[in-house]
Amino acid sequence: MPPTAAPGVGESSARSSVGNVAALDWSKDDQIRVSGGQPRARVMFSAFTNDYREDFRWLLYRISRKRSDEEKIGTDPNSEIDTRALAERNIWSVPIEVALWGEVSDVHKGDYLITKVQIRPDQRFTIRVEVKLHDGFEESAFRLKLLEALLIEQILAPYAASPGEFTLEQVEVPDWLLHGFDQLISHRRGGSPSAFYRGFLSSGQMLKPDEIVAVKGADKLDPVNYAIFRASASAMIEALLDQPEGGTGMRSLLGDLGRTGGVPLAVLLRQHFPAVREIEEGLDKWWALEVASLAQQQDFEFLGREETERIITEALTLRFGGVPESAPVAEPVKRGILDFFKPAAAAPNPVQSTGPFVGTLDQYQSYLGRAGAKEQLAQAFERLQHLKRSGFPLYRPVVSAYEQVITKLVKGDVANIDAELKSIEEMRTKIRETLMRTEDYLNYFEATRAPQRSEAFDDYMEMRKSLESKPAPQRNDRISRYLDALELEFR
Repeated sequence: MPPTAAPGVGESSARSSVGNVAALDWSKDDQIRVSGGQPRARVMFSAFTNDYREDFRWLLYRISRKRSDEEKIGTDPNSEIDTRALAERNIWSVPIEVALWGEVSDVHKGDYLITKVQIRPDQRFTIRVEVKLHDGFEESAFRLKLLEALLIEQILAPYAASPGEFTLEQVEVPDWLLHGFDQLISHRRGGSPSAFYRGFLSSGQMLKPDEIVAVKGADKLDPVNYAIFRASASAMIEALLDQPEGGTGMRSLLGDLGRTGGVPLAVLLRQHFPAVREIEEGLDKWWALEVASLAQQQDFEFLGREETERIITEALTLRFGGVPESAPVAEPVKRGILDFFKPAAAAPNPVQSTGPFVGTLDQYQSYLGRAGAKEQLAQAFERLQHLKRSGFPLYRPVVSAYEQVITKLVKGDVANIDAELKSIEEMRTKIRETLMRTEDYLNYFEATRAPQRSEAFDDYMEMRKSLESKPAPQRNDRISRYLDALELEFR
């Protein structure tokens, strides 16, 4: 049997039986307390809830770096980080209790996660999340319930000092806020949000703000629409938080959800986010601009292995005589192992060669004598400089080594260049093969060590069939309409 508890806000007789709720002692540092269950289960749930809470509070209490001199009172004079905002991140208003019961070996059907808002005898809110452990327990479902409790705490925060003024019969968190925050937290842990948004943006399936807010019962959507909704909702959250003082605006918006009477989202956004008010074209225009900016690579991201390899090859490609960017790149000259024991090639004569040429860095005998060779090498050096900041970190020694080779070629020093290029290529090959083996091992580990089927492939196949059954996104610009008319006329 689950532990008994007094009914909460929105349940029958909630106000008359609040005296049955025990007044637990909470330390000011720990907002979430895990009770019940086995000691090992409590430790695991405590670690998970605290980590997830930190991720959520980090998003909601972002540190502003653009403050006026008056607002910088109480900050470190040697840093741009607002230490006062950092301290606010650990301040909470409503405690949360996660009550565990049952065993993971139990067989259970029905609801196993219940959230209740209660009032303690000392006239303080408390949020209780009851968790029934059983053989079908899903971490994702518990994660959403935990996030729901954290969002409810923000809704109740304005009434924490006087719970009697809270008049709503039931506390509900909109689906777009719940799934938007959860998807954003999960994806930020992965480290590459721009590629995520870029993929959905190119598909033309991103929902607009009014469509995002209108979704109810997101857990009942099919996998395709569920993924589209979560991506759109997370982009909405990210766009709002990226506004000036976005964290403050989001907390104010959550506080307004505790009022009676529904207020349209457009009104709340313009009230709490000044940047939305400044766009005369409306909410849709702001949304299009924000999604496009999210699809751009962020400063804290780095490229993957394949993209880094591709950019290195492009950066080391030299083009002379107006060769287009799409021209094929010549393959590097393959030398036999005995060729490296031969005397190094002498520096080429500075003959002003003419005609188009496209080749790689190691073909220096073919381009050093050309006009503009130093400029081409300087451009290659600059491209490598950009890649060093955004490329996969393991490739940084490779990029630095190529920069040293380019520096020598600019000076006309070709002594031991072939040996250096061979050494760099070997290092690059080892890094590439190591990363590929690591990827293969992680895939093998996930496939063989999973305690049960993840159903990810089934969801993928269902998503693919759904996408294939839908028509391609229609463009409505003038060129597309003209081409459609020509196709219809000459078909």
